[in-house]
Amino acid sequence: MTEINKGHYHYGITIREARNNRGMTQQELAEKWPKAEKGGGGEGVNWKYVQDIERGRKHIEDIGTLRKLCELLDIPLWRVGLSGYDPFDLVSLPGRGRSMYNETLDVTESLIRQIWSLRCAARLDEAEKGVKRLNNLFAYFAQHLPPPVRLQRRFQLLYVQVQRLNAATAIERKHYEKAVHTYTEICESVRNLGDASATAVALKSLGKELERKGMKQEAVSLLEEARDVSFGASKQVMAFVHSYLARVYASASDEFHFERAVDTGLTIAHSLDSAYDDGGDFVYAWKPISATLAEQSWGYLAIGAPHKTLAMRAEIGLQILLDQDARLHTWIPLDWARANLMLGKIEESVKEAREFYCRAKVMQSPHAISQAYKLLKGLENAGYGSVPVVSDFRDELTNEK
Repeated sequence: MTEINKGHYHYGITIREARNNRGMTQQELAEKWPKAEKGGGGEGVNWKYVQDIERGRKHIEDIGTLRKLCELLDIPLWRVGLSGYDPFDLVSLPGRGRSMYNETLDVTESLIRQIWSLRCAARLDEAEKGVKRLNNLFAYFAQHLPPPVRLQRRFQLLYVQVQRLNAATAIERKHYEKAVHTYTEICESVRNLGDASATAVALKSLGKELERKGMKQEAVSLLEEARDVSFGASKQVMAFVHSYLARVYASASDEFHFERAVDTGLTIAHSLDSAYDDGGDFVYAWKPISATLAEQSWGYLAIGAPHKTLAMRAEIGLQILLDQDARLHTWIPLDWARANLMLGKIEESVKEAREFYCRAKVMQSPHAISQAYKLLKGLENAGYGSVPVVSDFRDELTNEK
């Protein structure tokens, strides 16, 4: 039998080269020849089989055998046309696959942090693009690259954060029922993970959306549960939950518990190190002091104390500036507009409403922009529809729409 493909490369050449480099005879290699993945049998072949392989007369049909042979002779897989990635044997990856998965999840978590930061910077269009990329990535994971059992929990916790971003995006697009559905699914999934931080944040998120729907007592119950769970988490999560607990207490007209939750939240927030690990407990790009002050400001309006909201103006404005939170910077004039409306100061209310509206347009949030129309409706319902500044504001919104 003559050598086939004479004058052309075949991987028998590489095998012969590697065998010679190790000072191994054909007989020695034949005795150590790896077991075929298909067809059974033990290790070892006839030395003439090795000779036929090296001369290109025969080919190794089983890829698993070829991989093992490369491992035996220290042959780089690329030299025989194989990849280091073996979907049928993930543990054969360098470091048994740990490095690739860990690096992938590290990059994923970094992207999640960046997207929350973009939201904090009021760059919602860029944040939404990032959310789409994350959704595509996790869809690929689910279909083609499920994580090893060892990394399953971290994978699931990161997916929870992607779902939180999906819910937040739905809110900005005014898809409120979709947000409630997503948060409900998140709550169901995290209960089985046994992670206090993820559970507390999930309960808080669902509770806040139920408060938006007017389901005040249900919201209070969820936030109180989130508070209890948060005691098993970090101070950062505790502060996060208490700020929104204060909000739902105010919404339910429970002034006593509102004040107490605010005091507790601010005490915890001030006790945090200024260099705390932002996002380490799934609270990403959240500024504890300014965010809690913002909920306090909103809460005073809910309990009918607009003068207290306006009295906070200098303090909260300075804190938002220190925290560089563009999102809160966009929203806070709405509180002042509502407070002035409640006090009958219509010109001041419209002035702040215009400021809020301008900032909301820059943020490109349909949810935020809709609040300007809601405020206009409040002005009209209060009997100020014919006031010139209100008429001008109405014309401005109508023309924009």
